Amino acid sequence: MPSRRKTLLVVDPSVNRPEGEAVAWIAGAWGGPVRVCRPALEPGSAPPPGDPHEVGAVVVMGSAASVHDDRSWLAALGAWLAPIVRGEVEVPLLGICFGHQLLAHLAGGEVRPLRADRSKVLGVSRTRFEPCRLHPGGEMPVVVSHREVVTRVPEGFRVVARRREVPVDAIEHQDRPLFGVQFHPEAGPEFAEHVGIDPARLRPDVVAPARGVLMAFLSLAAEEERA
Repeated sequence: MPSRRKTLLVVDPSVNRPEGEAVAWIAGAWGGPVRVCRPALEPGSAPPPGDPHEVGAVVVMGSAASVHDDRSWLAALGAWLAPIVRGEVEVPLLGICFGHQLLAHLAGGEVRPLRADRSKVLGVSRTRFEPCRLHPGGEMPVVVSHREVVTRVPEGFRVVARRREVPVDAIEHQDRPLFGVQFHPEAGPEFAEHVGIDPARLRPDVVAPARGVLMAFLSLAAEEERA
């Protein structure tokens, strides 16, 4: 990877407490300057609509919020991300869980509760990838914690991973560097404790494959920078 790197923007939309461990891991994996914004907890940290998209890549993390919530910070975040999603500005973007749903929502897809009682899917599951830009294909373990899912894939995107109960577990745009994953490739002990998963379940063989997807995104973003 190049020694001089554009800034990675990590959006942590947490509404209760910030994701410290996961953000630190992503920042270390990027190996360059990182800007962290927490639009719900620290409104002044978020880029306002119309702010220049002068970043090397964007990662939008998970949140207890819904993409359908009427929140001023969410509307502002969506307005800033919209030019990237529409392809007016080409910046590599990875959405994780809530970020995955927000990407699909902004692109014209549909997001709904997975279960009628709105109960949460929580724990360690398995997903199956098709060959794509972030994964060579095959089955792997994933850490999951969510109530909502993408139920209609937006135009221009394709499904690249499927999980039991979740037919749209990962998406990628057919032409642009836009990706979403419903699972949590950034999950570590702090995340597990926060959502109610036994941290002992997050063994290296469980977390490493999904983290490989996140690493693949960061590598792709670095290549986009060189191009």
